Amino acid sequence: MRLTELMLPFAVFLTSREAIAGVTMIAISAVRSAAYLSLLVALSVHATVDQPGTLDPFFATASPLGAGKLVTPPIATGPDVANAMAVQADGKIVLAGRCHNGAGYDFCAYRYNDNGTLDTSFGSTGKLLTIIGAVADTDVANAVAIQPDGKIVLAGQCAASGATDFCAIRHNANGTLDVGFGTSGVVITAVGTSYDYVNGLALQPDGKLVLAGACYVGATNIDFCAVRYNANGTLDSSFGTGGKITTAIGTGDDIATAIAVQPDGKLVLSGSCFGAVSMDFCAARYNTNGTLDTTFNGSGKVITAFSADTDEARGLVVQPDGKLVLAGSCTTSASAYLCALRYRTNGTLDTSFGGTGKVVTAISAPGGDDIGNALVLQPDGKLIQAGRCDGSGGDFCALRYHPNGVLDTSFGTGGKVITAVSGASGSDNAKALVLQADGKLLLAGYCPGTGGDNFCALRYDGGPFGYQNCKPDLDGDGHNTATVDGLIYMRVMLGITGTAVVNGITFPAGATRNTWSLIRDHLVTQCGMSLMQ
Repeated sequence: MRLTELMLPFAVFLTSREAIAGVTMIAISAVRSAAYLSLLVALSVHATVDQPGTLDPFFATASPLGAGKLVTPPIATGPDVANAMAVQADGKIVLAGRCHNGAGYDFCAYRYNDNGTLDTSFGSTGKLLTIIGAVADTDVANAVAIQPDGKIVLAGQCAASGATDFCAIRHNANGTLDVGFGTSGVVITAVGTSYDYVNGLALQPDGKLVLAGACYVGATNIDFCAVRYNANGTLDSSFGTGGKITTAIGTGDDIATAIAVQPDGKLVLSGSCFGAVSMDFCAARYNTNGTLDTTFNGSGKVITAFSADTDEARGLVVQPDGKLVLAGSCTTSASAYLCALRYRTNGTLDTSFGGTGKVVTAISAPGGDDIGNALVLQPDGKLIQAGRCDGSGGDFCALRYHPNGVLDTSFGTGGKVITAVSGASGSDNAKALVLQADGKLLLAGYCPGTGGDNFCALRYDGGPFGYQNCKPDLDGDGHNTATVDGLIYMRVMLGITGTAVVNGITFPAGATRNTWSLIRDHLVTQCGMSLMQ
């Protein structure tokens, strides 16, 4: 069992004569062995131990779709479409997108507990719909980020005089709008000449927010564009021109779909640009002031074709070594495939990835269309890509690569997994992917349901690497003691929850987790346990 190592320090407690809550453990081998075994058995009830790529049976256990799969009825009349996802430090899950209000579409967000139940402390139902302009307008959230202070930022585009502008809203942790951000919690910025679309959002370490996407520059030309706001929602005049930048990359339309902040503060935008004959993968790197970084491919820009057909990059990660991985879809005349490439820090293709710097993978049957929408990097260097694949009408799908671009056959079947969320004939689309601290993988998007499309998600087991942060030092004081850590764990294993877990315990001065809430968060997010509130 993957968590045996976590339990070994507690085996020491069970083989000693230390007093736990005033009761001396009897040093009889049979008793010690039975007690230790009971701990491991109890733990196995709470932890997912299946092969990576299998559904997590402890997620959405009451779902009509079956455990591991989640679908949520609409806020109003539907349809509701989830485009983005983020996981809070406490393990709660935030989905963001656009929801129908009966007349038009608005920004919306749902928040779930780690087990997939709606978190009713967010608003009053776990769901929020924010009308920004007129009720009949179409406002769409395409990105979400969680600030260190727990505030939640949604970004997208809002209707504006027959066109669209960049816009963002910020919620407090309880779901109320943060009136200290922009105007009553809302900022709206015109960037190009008419239609502006936000596809990505990045939170800088200094609290500034960068929105990125595609903007019309002139009547028909579309370019990369970005806006940077100060923490209070005002434009950051030190970035570009008045807080805004637009960049032509190829010879035609250039659409930025993702953004990342490097450790040195430089910004990377990636997406799809018109190259020699069609749309290709592309990226641009900027200095902190918004100027192009010419150390990247000599110009700050790079375009790479997979084929003569349409290639669209939608996912982006920056590796710890500074290399950039872009992932999305590549198209031939007959099919679309999941594909990815990796650039060195100087913008050239990294040939240690897939032999050429590029990899192409089919998931569904020949002739199907596989659409890659999201990408994450594991701490062990493996890469997971997720999206929509042709299966039973369109399903959630994912694959995992080793750092060299070879499929990781320990994941799913031969490195791939495809799951029908809504049923055999539904059209499901995974738009977002998050790697939890415990190694589990959350995919979220939309599926057919009540009133049309609904928010939906599923969770896969991701493997044992995530438990590297799981510590038997439950109170966080740097020591493992029977009278604090051991007693807490014994209570948890007996099914005790809430404040009863810590009642009567005297925490040492150095304890950083001295409440049930903090201890539970550690067990859930770092140890992969599924616990009640």
